Amino acid sequence: MGERAPIWNVNARANIYGLTLYHTKAHIFNALMEAVSYALRHCISSGAETGMKLDGELLMVGGATKSPLWKSILADVTQYPVKCVVGGGEAAYGDAFLAAVGVGAIKDFEKIKDWLSFEDPVVPSTGNKELYDKYFEKYLEIYEALKGTMNDFAKI
Repeated sequence: MGERAPIWNVNARANIYGLTLYHTKAHIFNALMEAVSYALRHCISSGAETGMKLDGELLMVGGATKSPLWKSILADVTQYPVKCVVGGGEAAYGDAFLAAVGVGAIKDFEKIKDWLSFEDPVVPSTGNKELYDKYFEKYLEIYEALKGTMNDFAKI
């Protein structure tokens, strides 16, 4: 499927860079969670570079919210607190809310806040910031180095 914002390259592909015989399935799974977090950080930094006003926290929904490790990685990589809806919620809350607005039962979009409660936020660790900052720069460099190869490979 390629990559969407902020790369917008249909030919982009996932890569596992630096894999050695030392690495286990756990390392690979951890790297995948970090890669998703770096992609989100890339979107956040691109938005900030345009002057976009961003919220001071990330709202996370879906199956990934069941993983304390992933929430922690996401917070550490982005340096944003991660908040999750109690009980998951996911799209069903939004669907029901929009239906209520659509039929006129709810007039104010701010009322969604009355429907939701959140778990305690996962706060970023400053102890990991320097390491994740360094790896984020490498993440960006690796894409730039491989982008031409990805585009060429898509033509085969």
